[in-house]
Amino acid sequence: MAGSYCELDGSEMFSCTFNGGAKAVEVCDAFWMDGDMASYGFFQTSGELEKEIIVDKASLLYNEGTGMGTMMSESVTFQTEDGYGYEVYWWAERGDAEVGGGLTVYQDGSEIADLSCDAGSVQQSLGEFIMMIDNAQVSP
Repeated sequence: MAGSYCELDGSEMFSCTFNGGAKAVEVCDAFWMDGDMASYGFFQTSGELEKEIIVDKASLLYNEGTGMGTMMSESVTFQTEDGYGYEVYWWAERGDAEVGGGLTVYQDGSEIADLSCDAGSVQQSLGEFIMMIDNAQVSP
Protein backbone atom coordinates (compact mmCIF):
# COMPACT_ATOMS: atom_id res chain seq x y z
CA MET A 1 0.00 0.00 0.00
CA ALA A 2 2.76 2.48 0.89
CA GLY A 3 3.85 4.41 -2.15
CA SER A 4 0.42 4.26 -3.79
CA TYR A 5 0.00 8.04 -3.52
CA CYS A 6 3.41 9.52 -2.71
CA GLU A 7 5.44 10.01 -5.89
CA LEU A 8 8.72 8.67 -4.52
CA ASP A 9 9.38 5.79 -2.16
CA GLY A 10 10.80 7.00 1.12
CA SER A 11 8.74 10.19 1.06
CA GLU A 12 5.87 8.62 3.03
CA MET A 13 5.57 10.19 6.48
CA PHE A 14 2.28 8.54 7.40
CA SER A 15 0.06 5.93 5.81
CA CYS A 16 -2.74 3.59 6.76
CA THR A 17 -5.75 1.85 5.31
CA PHE A 18 -9.45 1.97 6.24
CA ASN A 19 -12.48 -0.26 5.74
CA GLY A 20 -10.53 -3.49 5.37
CA GLY A 21 -8.06 -1.95 2.92
CA ALA A 22 -10.66 -0.37 0.61
CA LYS A 23 -9.40 3.18 1.25
CA ALA A 24 -6.12 4.68 2.40
CA VAL A 25 -4.41 7.91 3.39
CA GLU A 26 -0.79 8.93 2.79
CA VAL A 27 1.11 12.01 3.90
CA CYS A 28 4.26 12.77 1.94
CA ASP A 29 7.35 14.91 2.22
CA ALA A 30 6.91 16.29 -1.30
CA PHE A 31 10.61 17.01 -1.79
CA TRP A 32 10.21 16.51 -5.57
CA MET A 33 8.21 19.78 -5.73
CA ASP A 34 9.54 23.35 -5.74
CA GLY A 35 9.65 24.79 -2.22
CA ASP A 36 9.34 22.99 1.09
CA MET A 37 6.08 21.19 0.35
CA ALA A 38 3.97 18.41 1.85
CA SER A 39 1.07 16.50 0.37
CA TYR A 40 -1.95 14.62 1.69
CA GLY A 41 -3.82 12.04 -0.33
CA PHE A 42 -6.99 10.13 0.59
CA PHE A 43 -7.79 7.51 -2.00
CA GLN A 44 -9.45 4.25 -2.85
CA THR A 45 -6.80 1.56 -2.96
CA SER A 46 -8.12 0.70 -6.42
CA GLY A 47 -6.51 4.00 -7.46
CA GLU A 48 -9.18 6.73 -7.41
CA LEU A 49 -7.95 9.84 -5.55
CA GLU A 50 -10.75 11.33 -3.41
CA LYS A 51 -8.91 14.23 -1.71
CA GLU A 52 -5.53 15.83 -2.32
CA ILE A 53 -3.98 18.74 -0.46
CA ILE A 54 -0.56 20.17 -1.35
CA VAL A 55 0.77 22.89 0.96
CA ASP A 56 3.94 24.50 2.21
CA LYS A 57 5.16 22.62 5.31
CA ALA A 58 5.25 25.90 7.25
CA SER A 59 1.42 26.01 7.11
CA LEU A 60 0.94 22.64 8.82
CA LEU A 61 -0.25 22.29 12.40
CA TYR A 62 1.06 19.50 14.60
CA ASN A 63 0.86 17.99 18.05
CA GLU A 64 3.87 16.13 19.37
CA GLY A 65 2.00 14.64 22.30
CA THR A 66 3.52 14.80 25.73
CA GLY A 67 5.28 11.44 25.81
CA MET A 68 4.37 11.33 29.49
CA GLY A 69 2.40 8.57 31.11
CA THR A 70 1.59 5.40 29.25
CA MET A 71 0.23 6.92 26.03
CA MET A 72 2.38 8.22 23.17
CA SER A 73 0.95 10.04 20.15
CA GLU A 74 1.64 12.56 17.39
CA SER A 75 -0.53 14.25 14.79
CA VAL A 76 -0.25 16.55 11.78
CA THR A 77 -3.13 18.61 10.37
CA PHE A 78 -3.56 19.85 6.81
CA GLN A 79 -5.93 22.83 6.60
CA THR A 80 -7.80 24.05 3.54
CA GLU A 81 -8.93 27.55 2.65
CA ASP A 82 -12.58 26.51 2.89
CA GLY A 83 -12.35 25.75 6.63
CA TYR A 84 -11.62 22.02 6.62
CA GLY A 85 -8.83 20.32 8.56
CA TYR A 86 -7.53 16.80 7.98
CA GLU A 87 -5.60 15.45 10.97
CA VAL A 88 -3.65 12.20 10.70
CA TYR A 89 -2.49 10.69 13.97
CA TRP A 90 -0.88 7.67 15.56
CA TRP A 91 -0.91 6.45 19.13
CA ALA A 92 0.51 3.59 21.15
CA GLU A 93 0.69 2.45 24.73
CA ARG A 94 4.27 2.70 25.99
CA GLY A 95 5.94 -0.70 25.63
CA ASP A 96 3.26 -1.99 23.23
CA ALA A 97 4.48 -2.91 19.75
CA GLU A 98 1.09 -2.31 18.13
CA VAL A 99 0.47 1.20 16.82
CA GLY A 100 -3.01 2.57 16.18
CA GLY A 101 -3.97 5.61 14.21
CA GLY A 102 -6.60 7.45 12.31
CA LEU A 103 -7.87 10.45 10.43
CA THR A 104 -10.07 13.16 11.93
CA VAL A 105 -11.83 15.66 9.70
CA TYR A 106 -12.82 19.09 11.02
CA GLN A 107 -15.07 21.75 9.52
CA ASP A 108 -14.60 25.23 10.97
CA GLY A 109 -12.95 23.68 14.05
CA SER A 110 -15.70 21.12 14.77
CA GLU A 111 -15.08 17.41 14.31
CA ILE A 112 -17.26 15.96 11.56
CA ALA A 113 -15.62 12.56 11.02
CA ASP A 114 -13.14 10.26 12.73
CA LEU A 115 -11.84 7.19 10.91
CA SER A 116 -9.77 4.51 12.64
CA CYS A 117 -6.98 2.88 10.66
CA ASP A 118 -7.20 -0.83 9.99
CA ALA A 119 -5.31 -2.82 12.63
CA GLY A 120 -1.66 -3.25 11.70
CA SER A 121 -1.77 -0.82 8.75
CA VAL A 122 -0.21 2.29 10.35
CA GLN A 123 3.22 3.23 9.04
CA GLN A 124 4.52 6.53 10.33
CA SER A 125 7.50 8.83 10.68
CA LEU A 126 5.59 11.79 12.11
CA GLY A 127 8.37 12.65 14.58
CA GLU A 128 10.76 13.19 11.67
CA PHE A 129 8.05 15.04 9.72
CA ILE A 130 7.35 17.35 12.68
CA MET A 131 11.05 18.30 12.76
CA MET A 132 10.79 19.18 9.05
CA ILE A 133 7.70 21.31 9.76
CA ASP A 134 9.54 23.09 12.61
CA ASN A 135 12.48 23.82 10.31
CA ALA A 136 10.14 25.18 7.62
CA GLN A 137 8.35 27.43 10.13
CA VAL A 138 11.58 29.02 11.41
CA SER A 139 13.35 29.30 8.04
CA PRO A 140 13.19 32.70 6.32
